Order: sequence, then C-alpha cells, then structure tokens
Amino acid sequence: MMFGKNRISFNIIMDIVMLITMVLVSISGFILKVVIPSRHAVRFQDATPWCAHLLGLGRHDWGNIHLWAGIVLVSLVTIHVLLHINMVSAFFKKKCQKYILRITLYVLLLILLLITIIPWLYCKLPILGYPLLDGRQSAP
Repeated sequence: MMFGKNRISFNIIMDIVMLITMVLVSISGFILKVVIPSRHAVRFQDATPWCAHLLGLGRHDWGNIHLWAGIVLVSLVTIHVLLHINMVSAFFKKKCQKYILRITLYVLLLILLLITIIPWLYCKLPILGYPLLDGRQSAP
C-alpha cells in the first residue's frame, strides 16, 4: 500500500488523467452529436453537419476516440473508488446507520459496476481482428 507523498502524488496524477479523459469524452461526444452528426440524423432529423472531417478525423475516428477515452475513464474511476474504499465505507456507515440498508447499497454499487464491466468481457470489437457479424474477418 502506498503511504505519504507517493500516495498523494499518485492521487493527483490519477485525478489529472481522469479530468483529461472526462474532457476528451465530452469534447468527442459534442463533435459526434453536433459537428459531425450521423447520416441518419442528417437525413431524417434535419441535423446540419458542419463538416465531414474535423482536424483530419472523420466520424468513425472520433467515435473510436470517444469509445476508448470512455473505457479509460470507467477504468480510472473504478481504480479511484477502490483506492478510496475506506472513505466510501466511512461515508456509508455515517449516512446509513442500518446495516441492511448499507449492505443493500453496497450490492447495488457492485451490480452497477458489473453492468458496466461485463459487456466488455464478452464484446469482440471488430478493430481488434475479431469476426464481424456477417462472417467476414476484420483487419487488425
């Protein structure tokens, strides 16, 4: 376990990286929704695309950035909560005096975490060289 200055430095670095990934997810989401909307949104929802590419990246490239920044963010938030589990436990003990309610909240948080993580364990992403839905092999 890390103690003292090493732990504080690690927490600061982790918080800065989480902030950067939050900004990246937010900006890429805005770009995907407003700046380079999908063809479906342009055709059927009267969305107006500002451009087809932004900073040399198309919609799919921005989608990949959004996806991977989101994965990194969820991973970092999970690590962050695990590193501060004593604070989380103290908060729940103070706010939820009843043991059954506290256990229920812990179980709900665990279920939320599993709902977030389990799909990634079974997801075979085409960009990693896994088979596509129609049987073709994607390029790694």
